Amino acid sequence: MNITWEELKFFLTELKDLPVSESLELNENEKENKKENFAVSTGCDIESWVFYPERVKNIEIVEKTVNFFKSQKVSFMWPVYDGGEKILEEGGLLYAGSLTGMIYENYSFEKSFFQTANYDEWARTAWHGFGGGYDDVPENYFALVKAFSENPKFSLYTYKINNKNAGSFMLVDEPDGAGVYYFATIPEERRKGIARLMMKEICNLSRGKKILLQATPMGLPFYKNFGFKELCKIPVYSDSSDVF
Repeated sequence: MNITWEELKFFLTELKDLPVSESLELNENEKENKKENFAVSTGCDIESWVFYPERVKNIEIVEKTVNFFKSQKVSFMWPVYDGGEKILEEGGLLYAGSLTGMIYENYSFEKSFFQTANYDEWARTAWHGFGGGYDDVPENYFALVKAFSENPKFSLYTYKINNKNAGSFMLVDEPDGAGVYYFATIPEERRKGIARLMMKEICNLSRGKKILLQATPMGLPFYKNFGFKELCKIPVYSDSSDVF
């Protein structure tokens, strides 16, 4: 559980500081000036974003967060890491399923020859891989991906077939591992072994570090089959029960 939370906190701390992000500090202890709990929005009216607290202590925090996301006109998911489901339900949120924190202990690797992708083509591939159209990417999503590409801790990769992008992933260099995000294959190229090839490349690129990710229900069988071990189940609440 702890390593999953540390990974997410690392990624979202970086995300919070991107120029396209808007965030809300939620200090639960003003005397100690702790600022580890925050809401994050990319300002995108299509892309959902999330709020990752270490724990949920009171209804005021929930109401403040919900109002923040409503003001941004962004739907959101709220993973629960340390209790607080009852308070979220009192705040009007719905149980929407769960993510699975997973780890892959990667002790062997080969020299990698992949190069990071152009942020424009990566954005189109990732957007298409998660259900959007290749030519229908909103400008604010391009802005988010451009900010990713300018952060030295984030690396964007695409997998090509006949010089055409077929899959995407983002690798985040973290202190205690390598975080995987936006791992997807475009619909017309699925069930051809591309996801396994991309995951093998992630093993090469991570150069022996442990690999960490949060699997959706759809992706869970693939990651287990590849060799990832389950660390924890992460309940997810949202303003909608249909987020996966």
